[in-house]
Amino acid sequence: MHIIRFFMPLVFLAFFCTPSHAQSGTVTGKVTDSETGTSLVGVSVSVIGSDHQTYTDGNGQFTVKLEESGQALRFSYVGYQAFDVDVQQRSQIDIALVKDVGQLDAVVVVGYGTSRVRDLTGSVTRVGEDDFNRGVMTSPDQLIQGKAAGVDIVNNSGSPGGGVTFRIRGSSSVRSGNQPLFVVDGVPIDGRSTKPGAFTESLGDAETSNPLNFINPNDIASIDVLKDASATAIYGSRGANGVVIITTKKGKSGAPSLTVDAQTGISSLFRVPEMMDAATFRSALANRQLSEYDGGANVDALKAVTRVAKTNIVNMSVGGGNDKGNYRLSAGYHDQDGIIQNSGLRKYTGNYTSSYKFLPEDRLTLDVNLMASNTAESGAPIAETSNVYGSLVSNALEWNPTVPLQDAEGNYVQRQYKNVPGLPTNPLALINYYSDRANITNILGSMGVTFRIMDGLNYKFGLGINHAKGDRAVDISGDLFLNLVTDLGQTVVSNSQLDSRTLTHTLNYEKEFNGVRLNALVGYEFQDYKNRYTNIEATGFSSFEIKGSDILQNPSRDNIRVSSFKDPTNQLQSYFGRLNMAFSDKYLLTATMRADGSTKFGANNKYGYFPSLAAAWVLSEESLFNEVRGLNHLKLRLGWGRTGNQEFPAGASQERYSFGLQQISLNNVANPDLRWETTETYNIGLDFALFESRLNGSIEYFDKRTHDLLFQLPALQPAPAAQFWTNLPATIRNNGAELTLNYTAIRNENVVWDIGANATILQNRFSGYSGAPILTGQIHGSGLPGNYSQQLLNNQPLFVFYMPRFEGLDENGLSRHSETSEVVGDPNPNFLMGLSTSLDYKKFSLSASLNGVFGHQLYNNTANAVITAANLGLGRNTSPEIGQGKESVANGNVMSTRFLENGNYLRLQNMSLSYNLGSYRDWVNNVRLSLTGQNLFVITDYSGFDPEVNTNKGVNGVPSLGIEYIPYPTSRTFMLGLTASF
Repeated sequence: MHIIRFFMPLVFLAFFCTPSHAQSGTVTGKVTDSETGTSLVGVSVSVIGSDHQTYTDGNGQFTVKLEESGQALRFSYVGYQAFDVDVQQRSQIDIALVKDVGQLDAVVVVGYGTSRVRDLTGSVTRVGEDDFNRGVMTSPDQLIQGKAAGVDIVNNSGSPGGGVTFRIRGSSSVRSGNQPLFVVDGVPIDGRSTKPGAFTESLGDAETSNPLNFINPNDIASIDVLKDASATAIYGSRGANGVVIITTKKGKSGAPSLTVDAQTGISSLFRVPEMMDAATFRSALANRQLSEYDGGANVDALKAVTRVAKTNIVNMSVGGGNDKGNYRLSAGYHDQDGIIQNSGLRKYTGNYTSSYKFLPEDRLTLDVNLMASNTAESGAPIAETSNVYGSLVSNALEWNPTVPLQDAEGNYVQRQYKNVPGLPTNPLALINYYSDRANITNILGSMGVTFRIMDGLNYKFGLGINHAKGDRAVDISGDLFLNLVTDLGQTVVSNSQLDSRTLTHTLNYEKEFNGVRLNALVGYEFQDYKNRYTNIEATGFSSFEIKGSDILQNPSRDNIRVSSFKDPTNQLQSYFGRLNMAFSDKYLLTATMRADGSTKFGANNKYGYFPSLAAAWVLSEESLFNEVRGLNHLKLRLGWGRTGNQEFPAGASQERYSFGLQQISLNNVANPDLRWETTETYNIGLDFALFESRLNGSIEYFDKRTHDLLFQLPALQPAPAAQFWTNLPATIRNNGAELTLNYTAIRNENVVWDIGANATILQNRFSGYSGAPILTGQIHGSGLPGNYSQQLLNNQPLFVFYMPRFEGLDENGLSRHSETSEVVGDPNPNFLMGLSTSLDYKKFSLSASLNGVFGHQLYNNTANAVITAANLGLGRNTSPEIGQGKESVANGNVMSTRFLENGNYLRLQNMSLSYNLGSYRDWVNNVRLSLTGQNLFVITDYSGFDPEVNTNKGVNGVPSLGIEYIPYPTSRTFMLGLTASF
């Protein structure tokens, strides 16, 4: 009897209809609870395919207008299953909605399939389209920043399409990568950027870009984040850092519908370090008897090289279908200027998805997905490893504000101005004599064929192909006054290509018997990855009227260097299986196993094995909880599993050779015993829904430990090569707790107010290591060569800051420091939070998202290198605090805790206000006007450009964390949008 009570609401929906002959006009009716018969107030009643929407009144009654015959109505209400009904010839429709405990029948995407929320035993967070962040989004990961507990997303740069650091439940590796695996429509993608790197001796390593930029955020329907090993073990050796499954929008049944979405907006500089203006600088010079550096002008160099940038985005899609198939075709245009002059991004995207059914009883299904994009990027002269003379931002900050950037004839002021010596590189000249052009093309295609062998038994074949190619040309004119560039010029031309293919075979069986629901999956998968790169560097051009990349034959052969490489074989062969069992929908069990064979590992450890086991107990189905007032759902989850990490160079376990000019040398010693890096995770969670599911959420505790850390060490000499890969006998532990809450505060016929919040407590520890300290976090700048700010130390968090303590200034204005270095800070946040809300009032909608990161430190390498007293002594700008203070201009530039700052921040990430204008002349529907503000404010004590920063300051492949070095500044954006369907 108890089982019958549980299943009846899922299979029974009662609705009563009064026939009529109306084909258009209005439909009236009443909505009630299917169990009690009571009227439901505030139920959303919308006409599918149009903008018409209303809510039931105090008696549960509604009236809605129809535009044409054949339309359908959708009824949705918090705590109840949504229901669609065809109007047909009726003018009155009465509906009885079935309770949906916490909307537990919602479907999330898991590895190689889907699952109802009620059946989940692992830790999975879904973020749907309605909950995505608003504003200018160039990649999918930006859509969910602050939206999922345990997920830390950092925009490394303010440049359009800049790189992103993505961490799920902390950092778990010291060398083999911490980014999660991204799966797009069932295809695991490579994850490496196709934009080629570009190194010049004067400017360092130019910025790279986000490898996910090729995906149009407007094409995404949902993003599912798989966090614990019981959810990710099905992906085996690529699941240690979590899995992010991106599902694109699909076509819907019905007549073809065209949707157009257009946005236009402006961006401006968000925040900058405080520097002296010309008047303050002139006063500081006078106070220090340095008036010879007063050029008499009033200049803001940073303002001169930045701008109010424009952005235009247009997306169009058409879709439709019937019971035999559906399709969706979309095209996108994204034109975004950077706030630094001559920088920006222009992207064209196309996406096609379809699903068709064949054979009697629809036994054969064909799914096709095709995504293509072309992105043209223009970069600014900003690099992660440049010296202060080669960075646009540093030169703009320290430029003497009393010296003009151009003389009376319009020529750039270089070397010196009148009698003012010691000028840095002219930032306006640098940005105009520098050109960085990249063009990236990416094609991702997949095809799935599913054949229903018999009821409950399906075979599926999947093929996924990803082709990406990038070309880049960096030119620096010899007219620029800069070491190694003046009268020579420099050019770098490079291209890269990534190709991958995935073949997947799965057999899935589903069966229900005697209160037991069984779902079994077995599969085989083969993945092949190819990567190649070529690079040409040239200097010594005889003319600078033409870009060097167009006349590479011009320099002498001694001034041209050519290099190329191709990855060794990189293939993965896998066998996997999963068993899901549900007993009376009360007791749930999930077991998975995956065996991965990789060409990356040593001959003695080709295969790795990754099991997981998880169970859940739906406590609310027990009689003990039946009478608990306000409790709708309560589920306890327990999970354990092992996953792997193989994101390190192909061929690392083998002898690898380098080819130089007429020579070959061994550069990597083989290690046939190299093992898989393995992460073991324990997870316990409690899911709940209260007060007719108006409040729902989850509480989780996780403990994640990574062993056999993959690492590259110098080979003990004498040896045939300089380095080799091994497994460090150490452990990285990440443990903590997560809280997710969603609350419907108000829902009636005029107002709907939803609030969402998430919070994460994190701890990170590196232990069991007895070797020499591992250095990383290199600090750049004048007087700072060879300084490393971070170390990997036993029984400490990863990447701790290790340096002398700053003890203030002495009576002579010189810095005092501790005699020894010590652990002084931790770049790993220990608390993450996100808060979002949406408020609908009649035709108005307001939404806002905040995110915060706390409990960590940041190193301000910008201040350490640029904002110094020594700069003032050279006639260059610095901060008012230093300029008007007593610090000596002879004070040395030293890495210390003086530049280590609290990194806490709380940011209003975006806020959007929209108004539904309705329909126009019966052929334009869903007209909506919106205004969105992005990056509106941040509360922080950090003095740098932005507390959300992570300049790559890694050393020999060991990553760094939490360091700012003269980055591309972030921007504040306002966008005006218009959406309509036809």
